[in-house]
Amino acid sequence: MSQSAESDEIVGKENVKFKIRKIFMTQIPIVRQILSDPDTGLLSYLSQQLQTPSFSHFKSQFGFYVDESCTQVTSKDDSLEIQTILLLTLKLSIIADSQTFLDDATVHAVEFQELLDAQIIRWSQDNPQLLKPISSIKNTFSQLSDISFHGGYLPGFEIKSQFTLIYTPITTELSQSEEPQFSLHSPGERTPISGQYEVINSNGRGTGLEVTSTAGNPFPPTSESDQSYRLVDPTRHKNSNK
Repeated sequence: MSQSAESDEIVGKENVKFKIRKIFMTQIPIVRQILSDPDTGLLSYLSQQLQTPSFSHFKSQFGFYVDESCTQVTSKDDSLEIQTILLLTLKLSIIADSQTFLDDATVHAVEFQELLDAQIIRWSQDNPQLLKPISSIKNTFSQLSDISFHGGYLPGFEIKSQFTLIYTPITTELSQSEEPQFSLHSPGERTPISGQYEVINSNGRGTGLEVTSTAGNPFPPTSESDQSYRLVDPTRHKNSNK
């Protein structure tokens, strides 16, 4: 391998590391958006569903925790495909009537679990942030025992529902005023965000030269035909309302 080719390979690997670093920095707000957004979040959706007539005869409570997450970066046709696979566990408590036989109480809990699984899958099918809907949910039941419920203890079951969410960190983070700072822009392309942009060589290495460009205006020509621009410092607008 020539020295030039080896240098380009090292730069390429460093660019991938830079992209991964940026992605991991945004994971927490993206996960919060997917789970807790008041309009589209899973937790908000399930809370609403538990108030519907379908669930009115169940006494339940639930919580979430993240088991693990993995961001995958693959190269395809000189571009990067990035997706995050998030493994989640929904922890449910379903209360059983103390006068109900064990078999009947178990059937009651299974019915609840199946209804909730159907709602989780439906949510994933309608959520545009996910790359694909949830395909399967793994459930585990505890034995009937006294469980914590709203500050006390009542007989019931604990159910753990485990599933994965697959999404692209870049697309879920975008809004009208935000764009990943590692995106490259060509001369003549409309500026998406006002700010300072560094001139980037074809090998992905920054030149140290920066230009100021305003949103909506075209990027200026570069000194070399294969150069591009990358946002390094977006313009901060002060809120005029006091």
